[in-house]
Amino acid sequence: MATSLASCILIFVFVSDELSFDNYHPDGDRTYRIYNTVTNEGVQQNLPIVPYPYASRMQESFPEIESTLRILDTYEEQLFDKDGKKSNEGQGVLSESGIFEMLSLNVVSGNRDSAVTRPGTVALSKSLAEKYFGANDPVGQSIKIDNIEREVTAVFADPPSNFHLKLRYILSLSTTNWAARFGDNFRRQQIFTYLKLKPGSDAATLESKFPAFIEKYAAPQLKELGSHYDAHLQNISDIHLHSSSFQWEIAQRGDAQSVYILIATAAIILLIAILNFVNLSTARATKRIKEVGIRKSTGALQSQLILQFLSESILVTLVGLAIAVVIAETSMPFLNAIVNKQLYIDYNFQFVSVAVLFCLTLGIAAGSYPALYLSRFRPALVLSKKRLDGSGGSMLRQSLVIVQFMLSFFLVSGSLIIIAQNKLLREKNLGFDKSHVVVIPLRSPQLTNQSTTRLRYMNHPNVVNATIGFGLPGNLVAGDGVVDPVSGKEWSTSLFCIDHYYIETMGMELVAGRNFAVEFPSDSTDAFIVNETFLKTYGLGDAESSIGRRLDWPRWDKGRNVMKRGKIIGVVKDFHFKSLREQLTPVVMQLFPYASWQMAVRIKSNDVSSTLEHLKKTYEQLDPEWTFSYEFLDERLDEMYKSEQRLGKLFLLFTYLAIGVACLGLFGLVEYTVNQRAKEISIRKVLGASVSSLLVLLTKRYAALLAFSCVVVVPVIWMAAQRWLNQFAYKINVEPAIFFKAGLLITVITAITVASLAIRAALQNPVRNLRSE
Repeated sequence: MATSLASCILIFVFVSDELSFDNYHPDGDRTYRIYNTVTNEGVQQNLPIVPYPYASRMQESFPEIESTLRILDTYEEQLFDKDGKKSNEGQGVLSESGIFEMLSLNVVSGNRDSAVTRPGTVALSKSLAEKYFGANDPVGQSIKIDNIEREVTAVFADPPSNFHLKLRYILSLSTTNWAARFGDNFRRQQIFTYLKLKPGSDAATLESKFPAFIEKYAAPQLKELGSHYDAHLQNISDIHLHSSSFQWEIAQRGDAQSVYILIATAAIILLIAILNFVNLSTARATKRIKEVGIRKSTGALQSQLILQFLSESILVTLVGLAIAVVIAETSMPFLNAIVNKQLYIDYNFQFVSVAVLFCLTLGIAAGSYPALYLSRFRPALVLSKKRLDGSGGSMLRQSLVIVQFMLSFFLVSGSLIIIAQNKLLREKNLGFDKSHVVVIPLRSPQLTNQSTTRLRYMNHPNVVNATIGFGLPGNLVAGDGVVDPVSGKEWSTSLFCIDHYYIETMGMELVAGRNFAVEFPSDSTDAFIVNETFLKTYGLGDAESSIGRRLDWPRWDKGRNVMKRGKIIGVVKDFHFKSLREQLTPVVMQLFPYASWQMAVRIKSNDVSSTLEHLKKTYEQLDPEWTFSYEFLDERLDEMYKSEQRLGKLFLLFTYLAIGVACLGLFGLVEYTVNQRAKEISIRKVLGASVSSLLVLLTKRYAALLAFSCVVVVPVIWMAAQRWLNQFAYKINVEPAIFFKAGLLITVITAITVASLAIRAALQNPVRNLRSE
């Protein structure tokens, strides 16, 4: 009981934290974020970023909207420099001034309404302000950010951990020229847009007006793309748990399905514990029959006996709760290590009252049957040697055992399915080699002459290869289009701006044509490489026949009316650069050093620390103004599946606990059964029964109950598994082998539990049990 309650407390703490995200905003019920479902050539993508003019056009078009807010991600760390104290800082955005009011950010110094209105201004979190300005008020002072002086106009309190954005600084969006460049551009989607409804306005009614809005403003610009937008509203409290399928998301992402699964797990663990408690209470109550008879013969009333049984049962559950709290507190550091949070048990009135009320209810429920059952017997009957445990009690216990087996089988099967899916996510061939690749962000001094920069980093025996570009798996990739000169249509693609060494460094495979080559200078102006999905999506036939196919690209550096006109020179084998939740999308690669900002360095596995030191020294020599930072590509890719990995660890842990609890209950029940049949076993031994036959006699009933339980619950497990797996584009097949393994595991555990007691009973000297006969 204590172990089960402790497990439920731990799950409760984690789930409560997940459900608490953004539930504290004063106007949270009418604060929403807009997201687009973009459809192109039958492929759908959910994007939390929308066109820049959405905010202004929607406020003009819909009187229900009280205010709007635009946010642009910085996408990379910024170099902060205050009087020589330098550091790369992440978790920053560019925003309009309404961010403080819309997102409930508490400004502790400065003017909230005008803090980031002017170009060149910045607001700092309290912790970041203290890092660079100490105890002094930084408002009105300046700080260099990316070597540009910025005026600090506000300091805001560090957002709580259950805020969907990790936010440390806010730059003024007006510093950029977005309004001038994209003020009426509905094709480019890059802005996170929030809106607040007027009191009394209905979000569903407003959302129903979006199709007409899209048709009026966006559709004319989307026709040549062959794309379609469906705009939706997402309440601010839903962002954390309901954005796992979104691309280009900057919010802290949880997973609603993982939360629901853990809630179900807690319920199952608790139910198993309750069944154990009730089962053992009813089973062991018959041992107290003589006590009841003696007390009734000496004048005890039935009501007094009922009160005694109920009080004892409630006391046991309350003691179990106290022990559970100690276990939960002791286990909290382990839970925090798994979920990477700082969780704690909040002993508020709600928690304490619910826990105590539950224990009282459980104690009454578990104690009621034995109390009412035993207290009604007449003393003469109770003190006789007649067996009072009729078929009704036996049927009840068998039913409870069946339910326990079903729940245990459900948990074990679920764990095996989650483990198998996580293994697929970790081990699936992604179409490139993710191991031993170091990713380093580069700044302008190193990007001026990229070939020289690359050779400097290559000057070490442990560096295998290196590439500089824009577009690495697991990181930002440009969502852009190329134009088909034949039809004039623009085809939506994921655009990789790379160099000659990208495909080789990443370990990708060409299935047709050739790679970019230094020997062909024209590759930088008229060559493209596409993936297999590009050919399938746009009907360009097989890889070989597509070589030489003409494509045009609206250049970023010379205005979208200026085209780069080229041809396909190669086809790369499909590779997964996004989460395996998502389908493969068309990819176009080109030489375009103008957009480069990252280097990927493939290194040898030996002496990694020495290699990293070489990379650091090279970086500091080439760019002493900036601080060196890096990450490993495989670690970044693993981050995409953090919620699944966390769920797998938690689910497996609590499954082990549930099985342990079920085994303890089964052990107690079998012990009771063996004691009840002790004389029968002894008589059979005297008449010549072997140990093996007695073992079969005592275990066959549980084998039948287990088999029945597993067969009944398989369809439920299969449907639940399919629902969870449907969020992944690439998933395992739930095969019979999984259920066989789960059944075998539970069978072995049950057999060990039952057989240990059965063998002990079968080996006992029959004289001990027949002495009084």
